[in-house]
Amino acid sequence: MSYHANSIEKELEIINIPDLEKEFEKSMSAVNHKKEADFIIGGAGSEYTLQHNISDFDNWEIVPSVIRGLDESRGNTATEIFGIKLRTPIIVSPSAAHGLVHSTAELGTLKGTFNAGSLMTVSTFSNELLKSIHEAESAAPWFYQFSFDQNQNLNNFLLNEAIRQGAKAIVVGVFGASFGRRERDIRNHFDFDSDLPFRQLAAFPEYPSGLDILKVNNRKRDINPEEIAKIKEQTGLPVLVKGIQSGADAIRAIENGADGIWISNTGGRQLDGIRSTIKALPEIVEAVNKRVPIIFDSGIRRGQHVFKALALGADLVAVGRAPLYGLHFGGARGVTSVLEQLRTELLNTMLLAGVTDIKELKNNTRLERAYPRA
Repeated sequence: MSYHANSIEKELEIINIPDLEKEFEKSMSAVNHKKEADFIIGGAGSEYTLQHNISDFDNWEIVPSVIRGLDESRGNTATEIFGIKLRTPIIVSPSAAHGLVHSTAELGTLKGTFNAGSLMTVSTFSNELLKSIHEAESAAPWFYQFSFDQNQNLNNFLLNEAIRQGAKAIVVGVFGASFGRRERDIRNHFDFDSDLPFRQLAAFPEYPSGLDILKVNNRKRDINPEEIAKIKEQTGLPVLVKGIQSGADAIRAIENGADGIWISNTGGRQLDGIRSTIKALPEIVEAVNKRVPIIFDSGIRRGQHVFKALALGADLVAVGRAPLYGLHFGGARGVTSVLEQLRTELLNTMLLAGVTDIKELKNNTRLERAYPRA
C-alpha cells in the first residue's frame, strides 16, 4: 500500500481539543500527510466562518446558580434520541475517509464512539463498507449520512444497504447545489490516495472509477423538499435534515416530513462568510418550537461549547474533526478519549453552573449575551 496511516491503539491524555488539533497537524505533517491534515482541519474560502463558528461562542456568557447543596456525585449527562439511550449528548458527525488518519478507519471510530456511550453518523464517503462498519460493533447504534446523487439507482443502492445493515436514522445533507471552495485543498492539489477508496460507493456496479474528491462531490445536487418524504417512505427510518441554517428552512424541512433538524454549516467547509451556527441557533430553536429534536454542530471544541449549545435549545451536539484527532493518535481508544474529554468538560461546566442533568441544563440555565467591555 502506498498510503500509510497510524495503527496504534491507546488511551490519550488530553488537556483540551485545541491543543490536540495542533498536535494532530504536527503529527500528520511529520509523516508527509500535511495535505490530508489540511483537508480535515481546513474550511472554505478565507475560513471566516470556520473561525467564527468557534469564536462566537464567546458572545454568550454563563450566569451560574450556587448555594444549592450540589455535589459531584449527582452529575449526569445521559440523554436519548429516537429511543436510543446515550451516556452523553455529544455524538459524532459524518466525515469522509477516516482511513486518512488510522488504519482501522470507520471501524475504529464506531468502536470508540460506542465505548463512550455515544453514536456515530457514518458518511456516504466512508472508506469501509457499511457491512464491515456494522459488524465491527454490532450492538452500536449509528446513523447514515446520505448525500443525494443524480443517479437514482445509486441513491436506492445506498439507502437499501443502510437499512440492511441496521442504521437507526438517515441524515440527509442539504448544503446547496455546489461544492465549497476549500483553498487549502486547491492549493495542495488534494486528492485521495488510490489505496483509500470509498468502498460503499465503489460497491455500486455503475459507479465510475477514477473520481477525485471534487468530482465526487460535484455529482450531487440540492435536494427538493418533497424528496424528504420519499426517503422516509423508502427507508421507514427517522430522517434528519443536516445543513439547516435558518428558521425558515427548518420549518420547510419539518413541513416536508423531517423527524429532526441538524443545524450545521459543515464546520465552515461549504459557503464561507455566513453566520456561525451558534448565532443561528436561537432563531432555529424558536422556529422548531420543540416539534422535533435539534442536533447542533460546527465549532464545538470544548465542553463549555456543548453546554452553551444545549442551554440555547439544542438537544444533542455533534463533533466531526475532534474524533478524527483521537482516532489518529489512539484508534478506537483515542476516539473514546476525545468524547470522554468533552463529556468531562461538559459535566464540570454543569456542576459549576448549578445544574446536574441535561434536562435541568436545558430548562434552568441562564445565558447572557456578552457585550464589548471598556
